[in-house]
Amino acid sequence: MFRNRLTWCWVLLTGITVVILARLGQIQILQAAQYETLAEALRIQPERLLPAPRGTIFDRRGTPLLSDVPAYDVCLHYAVLSDDDARLDEYLYSVARARRRADPDAATLPLRDIVAELREDVAAMWPRLARRADVTLGELEKRAAEVRARVAAIRAHVQKRSPKVRRIAEEYEFLPLLPDLDSAAALSIRLEFREQPWVRVVPGSRRVAQDADVVAHVLGRLGSAAPERIADDPFAADPLRRLRPGDRCGVSGIERAADLSLRGTRGRIVEERDGRVLDRSDPVRGRDVYLTIDLDWQRAIYDLLGEAVENAVHPAGAAAVVIDVATREVRALVSYPAYTYDRFSRDYATLRDDRQHLPLLFRAVQAQYPPGSICKAITLIGGLSEGVIRPDERIHCTGYLLENNPTRFRCWIYNQNPGVTHDMLDTPAGQDAESAVKNSCNIYFYRLGERLGPARLCAWFERFGLGRTQGTGLIEESPAIVPREDWLRRVAGRGFQESDAWNFAIGQGEVTATPLQAANVAATIAAGAWAPVRLASDSRGQAIGTPLAPSAPPLDERHLQVLRRGMWRVVNEVHGTGYHAKLGRGDVVLCGKTGSAQTVPRVISNRYTLEWPDGHRAEVVAGSESEALAGQPDPPPEIVGRRVHETFPQLLEGEALPSHAWFVGFTQAASTPPGGPPRGPVYAVSVIIEFGGSGGRVAGPVAKQIAEYILDHAE
Repeated sequence: MFRNRLTWCWVLLTGITVVILARLGQIQILQAAQYETLAEALRIQPERLLPAPRGTIFDRRGTPLLSDVPAYDVCLHYAVLSDDDARLDEYLYSVARARRRADPDAATLPLRDIVAELREDVAAMWPRLARRADVTLGELEKRAAEVRARVAAIRAHVQKRSPKVRRIAEEYEFLPLLPDLDSAAALSIRLEFREQPWVRVVPGSRRVAQDADVVAHVLGRLGSAAPERIADDPFAADPLRRLRPGDRCGVSGIERAADLSLRGTRGRIVEERDGRVLDRSDPVRGRDVYLTIDLDWQRAIYDLLGEAVENAVHPAGAAAVVIDVATREVRALVSYPAYTYDRFSRDYATLRDDRQHLPLLFRAVQAQYPPGSICKAITLIGGLSEGVIRPDERIHCTGYLLENNPTRFRCWIYNQNPGVTHDMLDTPAGQDAESAVKNSCNIYFYRLGERLGPARLCAWFERFGLGRTQGTGLIEESPAIVPREDWLRRVAGRGFQESDAWNFAIGQGEVTATPLQAANVAATIAAGAWAPVRLASDSRGQAIGTPLAPSAPPLDERHLQVLRRGMWRVVNEVHGTGYHAKLGRGDVVLCGKTGSAQTVPRVISNRYTLEWPDGHRAEVVAGSESEALAGQPDPPPEIVGRRVHETFPQLLEGEALPSHAWFVGFTQAASTPPGGPPRGPVYAVSVIIEFGGSGGRVAGPVAKQIAEYILDHAE
């Protein structure tokens, strides 16, 4: 009996020993790496990321326009920013355990007592942080809510692709709450909260413009990275380059178009709990970006536009574009008025509400205008190329198109001087191609548009680059409208009509263009083929923007010669519509086309009819629907009616619609053979003065001043 008991005892001890040895083997051999990692995590603090400065934006001559200056960001751990008590407790318990290990006096304290004290510290932190940062507690709460919303949106986006994911990396990180603090404020906050590990003050940077307000629209702005930008970031797999909640990224202008180049690579610091640095990599500044724009040209042209707008009968705004035809580099991209770059946030409400001048509108690439008579250049090339008219064929200017309705579809000269036609003043034999361009005769182009038809006109507009972006890569750049029949059916619920050909031929109706497109039309006429423009490149010479290929083969040089001769006559013959743009020099001439594009006045405010659930109605005058609904008593009303209250210009009853004043053209050496390919220097120019009236008398002189300036200051 005793021997049996001894045997069983020996077997039991042996089994226990085997289990212990097996477990030791599992821990020390099979799971050694895992436990080593855990031990390392207890010994090492979470890595700290160091923000990287963005690259500088320069003009073509190397003048700095926008750069980073040192600043500081106050970052909080996401657990503190979250409104999840369980998440906060989890984080505070980890802080409490670290405190017990580091502080002998706290080693014997219960964890829950330490966590309770830490909770009180977190609650007391918010009003203290608001005082130190000189912001309201409400502003801090708003910013924390914005961070939570961004993280939640990213989590939702990630979970769509990976449903098993419960938390994302951002939920374990320190995220910016107060960016762009100066050194004094940062030092004050660092000293105030040095005992609170959930607060970090990290080096950062602030974007500053160097006397570059005239390119404010081009430069664009930075803003907080939206969830969709973070989720779709091409660098999402790179922890040192990817966007995180609270990060700044380009949201407009070149800041956005060149964001991947301008964005740098973060540095990182890995430290032990005692502060000893184990590993460090310094941040790498983003690549610099160089605009093709010349700041001096931009500033001079801005001043010229400002003078023209202020002297206009209806002062609103203007735009001008200059393109180097040989390279298609944009040398000036001017919108007037602009705004003070460094005061944007402070002045935003005032800028937004200025509906007469629209200073936030990037007119040069974003605004769509009826092109008016500058489209006649495209109509002529289309007619000659399609063989529906010969250069020497003459069409009589009768003053109006329709025999039974002389009040519609009239020539501009007949509108200004009833009973007068171009045949009477200039060409009794009728208008041939060159004289029709020189005189901008509507009747000639009505007839030509009728022969081409609206579908072929639209095709030729597209061949000259209308209806598409031009290659800048700017998010603001509009393709404008080429009113193809499918577009008309979708938007207007109709197909082509006979009058569409008449309207489109002279740049009216639904067709629109941007000033950039208009300048590239002039460049296309000068060069013989459409090509995309170039606005910027990075420090490696890589062009910014979407690469675009020419959409069609070169135009027929025989037809271009006819048009170029007509455009030469527009400016350089006494009776040409653009004679006011003639240059006062003998070595270079300007060829061009004027336009006076009829348009509707700009709506400044509407009278909205509001209706509440009880049927009560009231009217309110406001600039937008959101403004009309703001501050209304609960329950919120609905907008059930709207009518225009105020416009600019304010027209009297029976007064004709206003017109935008256009001029497009190109420079060429005076020695260029008539109609031949322009000899250098060749710059394409477009100018539009909103509600300016006559293109020849208002936009033409501005184009002349621009051309003379750039020729005097060409490299």
